[in-house]
Amino acid sequence: MSQLATAPAPLEDDDSIFSADADNLPITKLDGRRATKLDVRFSGSGLLDRTSEDDLALLEAMRLGAPVRLIVVGQIAGKSFRLRTGDEEELSYSCTVRVESVEAGELA
Repeated sequence: MSQLATAPAPLEDDDSIFSADADNLPITKLDGRRATKLDVRFSGSGLLDRTSEDDLALLEAMRLGAPVRLIVVGQIAGKSFRLRTGDEEELSYSCTVRVESVEAGELA
């Protein structure tokens, strides 16, 4: 099992709402500031095979507003930091994936 898939250690204090160790992750900094938001962005689309019954079934099974799990294959197109100002300042660290193909995972 990969390191990312392991469950977090249980908190010692049942009344705690977060683990203090989570705030100590080695998040990349920019100009001495740590990102407060991490996200993955996607660009492009994955074309489905119009002669594939499986691809047609995937599209037919999808419903507006319903969750779906997809397998996205792509290349990393870039990494960036963005500073949003306003009511609350937020520095986000993003990675953009250029989508090359999409496969059915499962309907949730």
